[in-house]
Amino acid sequence: MGFFEKFLPKEDRFAALMLYGMVFSTCFNGYDAGIMTVILADKQFIEYYGIDATKSGVVATIPWATTGLAQLCVGGTLANMVGRLWALRISICFMCIGVVVQVVPNSYGVLILGRLITGLGFGCVYIASNLYVAECAPRMLRGSFVGTVSQFGYQLGTLIAFWAGYGMSFHKSPYNIAWRVSNLIQIPIGLMFVAISFLYIESPRYLLEKRPDHPERVLQTLAKLRSGSVEDERVLTEFHELVASYEHRKKFDTGYLGIIKSPAMRKRLLYGFYATALQQFGGIAALTMYATLIYKSLGWDQGSQALAINGIQAVLQLFIVLVNTFTVDRFGRKTLLICGFAIQSLALLILSALTTSFPSNTNKAAAVVEIAMFFIVGMTYCWSNGPIPPAIASEIFPTHVRDKAFGLSLLGQTACLLALTQPWPDFNQKVGPKSYWLLFGLNVIALISVIFILPETKGISLERMDKIFGQVDAVEAGEHDAETRKLEENARKASHSDGTADAEKRGSVMQVEAVKELR
Repeated sequence: MGFFEKFLPKEDRFAALMLYGMVFSTCFNGYDAGIMTVILADKQFIEYYGIDATKSGVVATIPWATTGLAQLCVGGTLANMVGRLWALRISICFMCIGVVVQVVPNSYGVLILGRLITGLGFGCVYIASNLYVAECAPRMLRGSFVGTVSQFGYQLGTLIAFWAGYGMSFHKSPYNIAWRVSNLIQIPIGLMFVAISFLYIESPRYLLEKRPDHPERVLQTLAKLRSGSVEDERVLTEFHELVASYEHRKKFDTGYLGIIKSPAMRKRLLYGFYATALQQFGGIAALTMYATLIYKSLGWDQGSQALAINGIQAVLQLFIVLVNTFTVDRFGRKTLLICGFAIQSLALLILSALTTSFPSNTNKAAAVVEIAMFFIVGMTYCWSNGPIPPAIASEIFPTHVRDKAFGLSLLGQTACLLALTQPWPDFNQKVGPKSYWLLFGLNVIALISVIFILPETKGISLERMDKIFGQVDAVEAGEHDAETRKLEENARKASHSDGTADAEKRGSVMQVEAVKELR
């Protein structure tokens, strides 16, 4: 498969173009996170709100309080009630309101309110976008699509944010104009996606779950998504899996009740928690959110040096995401995570040794190597534990609980992010250069855990994911249930076609024997 075919496979070209458009939704999320890195280092912003180490941690992480609420109950419920696309549109508009609240002249309390509104929208956007991509992507390229859309879009957003913030940092007058304008720039990105989203089609899996009495609509949607016709064998095969899986699953409880009551779902939810925790367990959010401040602490504090370094790193990280695009469905999720954590552990080991040896930043060569290690950690994250965890968590659950189970799984990500990011400025200030040893240790722990815990989901269709967790294959079970009902119906017809008791007896015997044979 050539370079062009990898990004726009012939048989899935419509789906590819549509899914890559989803980059704008994750770009919107990435911009909000990236711009705070710049704003938290803006002297006018610091003076305006009296920002110290504690307040810096609160401003950076407070959105994750409402993001956690979205993950707990709002995001999955919204995606289930109105669909994946409408959930995205509503959530993005909600984020825009939060941004406006943040930038109008206000008090510290109003700033926090705006951050909380933004965080709720952020959580809902992340849930809906990953669900949509996972459910619409072709099976053999699902990891590639989910990873590219979620991480490439996020990195594109941070790239735009860093350079927008860098450009605005030179505008010192009117007072406080720089951080306000650079924050507002993200709104057109979000509204642009809302506009193009009306060209999209809803997830066929969501349609089947909500309108099982209209399978013809699901088949037509799937055919359009796969750039084929309703008679194409590959379309019919996937449609058959969807319907057979639904026939088996419709007897189970849906939503939160289906997760709580089923031991198998509770076990799978633990895998989801674990997978998403891997994304933030190594402390990448702390290194990203406070990157400008960290670079200044390492001696890169002349003029706009720290902001420029941030911008260069963002450019490199944007394109390194493509490593995931070309490798995740070839080598698997687990292999890339093992490689990623191994590289990050080594880079953090070197970084920790240098910052401990030269705490006063007196050695320029050491300072350059330290920046290089930060670059390696950030770039490795972009093709490894950045895009892979949401791909795993969005694909391991059956459709009848996927929206809510995926949202709950993301609490693992939020818990790790809050635990490391909120106290990081104060921790770094007190411990100093030795603070990076903590991140080294966490990455080593993550590496060991992936080797022994994480299952591989590469190349398995969403409808057949049950079998890797030791459960009955939903497609085979659905086929069995349908065939059993067909045989039972035939047996009843046979018993009633002959008006004698012997005929009824023969029909009963046929039914029992047929069921026995299937089982």
